[in-house]
Amino acid sequence: MTMEASTMPKQGRSVPLRRIAIPKLWVTFAGTAAVAWQCVTTGVAGEAQIEPNGSPAPVAPERTIGDYLKPVVDIRGRYEYVDEDGLDDAWAATLRARLGLMLENFGGFSALAELEGTVPADRHSYRAASAHGPASKAIIADPESFELNQVWAAYSAFDTAAKGGRQRIILDNHRFVGNVGWRQNEQTFDAFTLSNSSIEDLTLYYGYIHRTNRIFGSQDRAAAAQSDFLGDTSLVNIRYTKWKGATLTIYGYWMDLENDAGASESNRTLGLSLQGALSLDEAWKLPWHLEYACQTDAFDSPLDYSAHYLHAVFGVDYKSAAFGAGFEVLSSDGDNGAFRTPLATLHKFNGFADQFLTTPDEGLQDLYLYAAIPLPWQMQLRPAVHWFGDDDGSFDYGREIDVELTKKVDDHLSFLAKYAYYDADEHKTDKHLFSIEFDCKF
Repeated sequence: MTMEASTMPKQGRSVPLRRIAIPKLWVTFAGTAAVAWQCVTTGVAGEAQIEPNGSPAPVAPERTIGDYLKPVVDIRGRYEYVDEDGLDDAWAATLRARLGLMLENFGGFSALAELEGTVPADRHSYRAASAHGPASKAIIADPESFELNQVWAAYSAFDTAAKGGRQRIILDNHRFVGNVGWRQNEQTFDAFTLSNSSIEDLTLYYGYIHRTNRIFGSQDRAAAAQSDFLGDTSLVNIRYTKWKGATLTIYGYWMDLENDAGASESNRTLGLSLQGALSLDEAWKLPWHLEYACQTDAFDSPLDYSAHYLHAVFGVDYKSAAFGAGFEVLSSDGDNGAFRTPLATLHKFNGFADQFLTTPDEGLQDLYLYAAIPLPWQMQLRPAVHWFGDDDGSFDYGREIDVELTKKVDDHLSFLAKYAYYDADEHKTDKHLFSIEFDCKF
């Protein structure tokens, strides 16, 4: 479980205040950041030690700001092409950069300030969701954007870590809360998070989210359904690792999303997962994952529904190769509503073609096979095939084939190519997606 934008104005346009307004929550941590900064700039001198012969040992040199500050550089270039029936073909050539400064652990304090910008080669060659581009084009949700991606302060002591500000939050496998890392403009949260691991093998986590900064950019106002989520969301996640080869996670998520985009997405979700791997020997392992959750409407939701979630995965790993099968269910309560995960990294689930970013009214079942095959020159091939159907078990939505090829050059540079083909039956239309990218991180 990982616990881990202010906008530059376009010429001739006013700055969208929704992007630069600082949540009241941050004020609480301004003092923390100031104290950390003062400590860093003041420096820490080593204490004098006494040698065995009675003479004083050399005093360690005073540490400077350079010992604690670290630049953060994350650059990604991508070309993505989409051919979808009923729409004009679209392509997006985009360059995304994240530039920041990290204050690493200093007496328990840490902090980060990070800017993020995405620039397209041609804003009219694709439709960036509702942000910009011709309505006749297929959607590639990477709008032009300049934002304050993260700015947070944190303190850790006595097996407890607290963090406040705009931050990345990823819980478990991203299914309920994630950063949507596939898209150029990632999803971050104006939040306060607290974790504690004082009890051996037990990790307690609480998060409060005031604002969800979604992927739809800052330079052009998105439609109401794609605007940022506001509200008062609480996340509770408890992880227990005492059992050999298995991890139990119990969670409760109360998502109060209080604007036009979020009212119908507000929900209360309670669930648990159990995962692990059976080791046969040093080369062979049998990984597995079982998860169940129940969900109801909550807060100001206009819906009145009750639904459940089920996910089971069984695999076979041999050295660095992996094969497996999974079955995922997001149920429906008829016309009342279906199971939803509005804060998830949705691209990670139900196919790369992104035809199921919202659960159909009739629910969703996804039966899939996957593999990870190592290739020479530090390359890896990841194929998968999906069969999609409704909550009644009729697999008539469509089928999808996904292929991903990755190449790692070193710790800083990697390449990725991805292809998806969704063959529609009774849900949406046929769609081809191809993308190629490079990632450079320091």
